[in-house]
Order: sequence, then structure tokens, then C-alpha cells
Amino acid sequence: MDKKQIGLTLKQQRKRLGWTQKELAKGICSQALLSHLEAGDYMPAAHIFIALYQKLGLTESLMTLETYFPISSTPALNDRCESLCRAHHYDALKKFLLADETINTIRDTDFQAYYYYLGVAQIQLGDPLAAKVHLKLALAETEKTSAIARLSLACLGGIAAQAQQVKEATDYFDQAFDLLNETANSRYDENVNALFYIKAYSQKLLKQNTDALNTLEAGIIFAANHHSHYMISNFYYLAALLVDADISKQYQHNSQLIESLYHEKVFDNI
Repeated sequence: MDKKQIGLTLKQQRKRLGWTQKELAKGICSQALLSHLEAGDYMPAAHIFIALYQKLGLTESLMTLETYFPISSTPALNDRCESLCRAHHYDALKKFLLADETINTIRDTDFQAYYYYLGVAQIQLGDPLAAKVHLKLALAETEKTSAIARLSLACLGGIAAQAQQVKEATDYFDQAFDLLNETANSRYDENVNALFYIKAYSQKLLKQNTDALNTLEAGIIFAANHHSHYMISNFYYLAALLVDADISKQYQHNSQLIESLYHEKVFDNI
């Protein structure tokens, strides 16, 4: 596990909110410990990591892409779309995507990204039926092994998991992961790291907690094999939540895997 990446995530979100270390640490840990965590000196204990993330408003159902797909030939519109996505302002994102000014500038080659963003916004706004329509439109606009297609399939799997539709969720994730290693070896897109998180989160919704930890382990290995740190903090956060749900035996195995990958100790108490 990359302690530096976790520390950077905490620091960036704290600064984004305009908080001091003292304000974030209050009621959770000492300011000195937070300073060490942000510097990447330690791996935080699970309960501290959860408390810090929750106080920062970083919830398990939210994530950002490493790089955002363009939807227009107009840079300002692409920047606006990315800004709204990164800030998780989904109502504003939906309105932006449905505005005539936006729609009129979308290139034929970018409709898959447009439909993907619209589907994600609708998921977060609690409209899964509309989200399914637009995610399926995204699939119709691109090859099935592209990053957008895989992410769209994973989101559809997540919608099915929210509805406790186990078989449908499994089918979507099977499609999302089909030949992933083969395609990643030839044209790797860091965004596909997120597939493992979406799948693990969905398995958690389905009470498949052991499977969720196995998926996180696979995600850590996949990211390490491609020298990527994208989603590492998210993987650890979700694992920490699973630990908090008293799945210590499985997490112990996960900790051993992390230690073997990064040669770092996961501290239970700091």
C-alpha cells in the first residue's frame, strides 16, 4: 500500500475544504499523527482512516476518474464537465449535460462519454432507471473493451447490486472484466482500476464481503502490475470499512498481501 498516496488524498481533500490539520484531527486523532499520515510516514489504523474520510465527506459511494473523457471540441465545456464530476455536483452536472449549449457541441465520437457521465449523474441522484437507459446508450456507442464501455458495464452491475439482483450484477461484472488483463497489457487506461472498486462496493451491497475483499486484493495486484496508484486510497478505505464490519480474518490476509506488494507495515494502532 502506498502510504504517500493515502496521505496525499487526505491532504488534498482537507485543503480543498479549507481546513487546518487541527480542525480535521479534532475528535479523531492528534494533530501530530495527522501530520505524519499526510506526510505518508504511517499507514493509519482502520478506524482512524474511516473517521478521517467520513469527516472529509469522502464516502464509499463516491469516486473520481483518473483522467476524464472529452465530450466536446470546446475545451471550456470539457473542463466544466470534469470540474463538476470531481466535485461530485451531480445535479449541476445533469443540468449541464442536458443544456442545449452542451448538446450542440458534442462530437459523434464523444457521445459514449456523454451518455456515461449522464448515467453516473442519474445514479447518484437516485434515478437508476434513467441511468440504465443512458449507460446502455454509452455501450452502443463504443467497443466493448474500451474503458468507457467497461465502466458503463460496471455501473450497470452496481445498479443491479443496489436492487439486490445478484445474477444480473454478476453478468454485468463478468462482461466488464472480460479479457481485461489482455487489453490492459496492450493499451492500459488507469481508469479501469476503478472497475475493481465498483465491483467490490457492489459485492458489499450484496453482503458478499469475502468476495469484496478478494476483489480489492485483485485490484491492488492489478494496479501494482501497471505501476499505478490510482484508486489505492479507495481500495484501502473500502477494506477498512469491511474491517469495521468485523471481517478481521479476511482483512488480515489482505494486509499481508499489501505488505508483500509494497514492503510496508499496516499499523493496527498508531
